[in-house]
Amino acid sequence: MRGPVCPTVNSVRRSADVDDPSAHDAARSPRLTVRRLIGVLLAAPALYGLAAYTYLACWHGKPWLFSTLIHENGRLTLTGSLFYFDHFLACVPMIVLFALCAAGGFALTAPLSRNASPQRARYLMFILLLPVPVFLGVAFVSSVRVAGWQRTLDYSLQSIERDGVLSPGGSWNQLQLSNIPIALGTMAIAGIFGCSWVAARNQTSWRLAVRGLVLLAVAAAFAGGLSLLWWPGWTAFLNPRWLAHSVREHATYPLTAIPIALACILATHAYVTGQPARSTPTALRVPVVALILLCLALALLAAQLMILRQTNVLAIAQRPPFATDGLSVGYLLASHVFEHFLDFVLIGPLSAGLYALVLSLATRPLRNA
Repeated sequence: MRGPVCPTVNSVRRSADVDDPSAHDAARSPRLTVRRLIGVLLAAPALYGLAAYTYLACWHGKPWLFSTLIHENGRLTLTGSLFYFDHFLACVPMIVLFALCAAGGFALTAPLSRNASPQRARYLMFILLLPVPVFLGVAFVSSVRVAGWQRTLDYSLQSIERDGVLSPGGSWNQLQLSNIPIALGTMAIAGIFGCSWVAARNQTSWRLAVRGLVLLAVAAAFAGGLSLLWWPGWTAFLNPRWLAHSVREHATYPLTAIPIALACILATHAYVTGQPARSTPTALRVPVVALILLCLALALLAAQLMILRQTNVLAIAQRPPFATDGLSVGYLLASHVFEHFLDFVLIGPLSAGLYALVLSLATRPLRNA
């Protein structure tokens, strides 16, 4: 039984099976293995964090920063930024959106072997998703203890944009400018990785693709519902502060959280399908739809940069007491990554758990067929 075709920029990819010579050629030729690809993906946020810490250490003139004020709001140390619980709660909807896009995009194009184990998929689904509510509960309680009940509630209900700025929709509305391009790019890259997985024998990936579409539909409904609930009007998205914040998110999330999510999904696929990550090769294939999504994401980012070109973003940035003359763009980018640390902790298991969920649904009929 064959899976759906995966049209690429060069050709229309056939579902590989035992008679597909391209699968044999890919297996024989030296290529980037799944394990190395996972390593590259995980190295990206690690190197980003190292570079950011090094920059801040040089700026402050000290190697140990955990008790040093580094956040632009002037009240958070590095430790406080890493465990910025109230801010993390405001980012949870964004994390859920990107996890759905990563899992759905990969499922849409990934091959699925008849050797895939529904038991393994269910096992991963439970051990990855069950701790998520516990993690969120701990974060909520910690936020109440650190930031107080009212601030925690305001952030959780999307009523705060940043310190001293309250508005209906809060962080969600502000993040929509970056959420849409990053979500489109995440779906595209995940689709490329799924399409580039060198297939094992007897592929039936259409079962997985259907469930991937369901995840993407849920992502669209989830994001659309929240946007309608707190819609601020089109003109709000021309706010220079929102646009500047969006550019900073673009410089952070695609190099940190998204690679973590994709690495965890790749590892999940290897485990459930019984294809060793150490030896399973990849062969780059770019679906036409993925290329279109990437171009659209880049066009949206370019449009935001064009609108901002006449704006002095440093003049509208916060000025903490430790930098009364203002902070550089480099500093704002370097310090920003640490306030999303808890996002990075959540998005990996959440993305992999959602993907394990669709794998468990996709493999069950296969085993009974």
